[in-house]
Amino acid sequence: MIEGNLRRASAQRVRSLFSEINPHLVGDALFESRWSDVRKDAAVLVPIIKRPEGASVLLTVRSSDMPSHAGQISFPGGRVQAEDRTRVDTALRETEEEVGIPRDAVDVVGELGIHQGGLGYAVTPVVGLVSPAAPIVLCAREVAEAFEVPLDFVADLGNHVTEERVHKGVRYNMFAAPYENYHIWGLTAGILRTLAETLQPEGRRVGADGGGEP
Repeated sequence: MIEGNLRRASAQRVRSLFSEINPHLVGDALFESRWSDVRKDAAVLVPIIKRPEGASVLLTVRSSDMPSHAGQISFPGGRVQAEDRTRVDTALRETEEEVGIPRDAVDVVGELGIHQGGLGYAVTPVVGLVSPAAPIVLCAREVAEAFEVPLDFVADLGNHVTEERVHKGVRYNMFAAPYENYHIWGLTAGILRTLAETLQPEGRRVGADGGGEP
């Protein structure tokens, strides 16, 4: 089902996450200064682990020592390097480096469209089915913790919200998907939201509020 759904045009669309939910701030001098038109290419793996009790999505908490996005929740991944032939190569290489999952334990089933977040990154999410027998060995320098979210939770559009925040007196929205004690937000939550939309049955229209309509 996932592989077929990833071939839909809606799964391949480019998402400019901030402007999508903040149309009122497009062109605003304060906020435009925070984003860059020069995009740095990156890729992440969306690792779906086929657990006996049900599939789950693996996420990481970045080390507090990382120079950027310290302590934030993310997918394993990073910037495209010269030796990477494809975005899939980038995602698999970074996943093995960060959480120890070997590339031969990942069955890549497709990609989501490029997600443009803050700080000038253009991120390609690569969706892969991971063997439950795959080892998970964290690189302590980069990853403080790894945890799993049930795929059923991710697929429920009711679990995806937008949150209002304030920057220098200006209110803006961010994607979020809170799960237990983990506050998933920003680009990672935006990618999860796209995955959730992709998992909906054909013909189910996704509402602007995150809900679905038949």
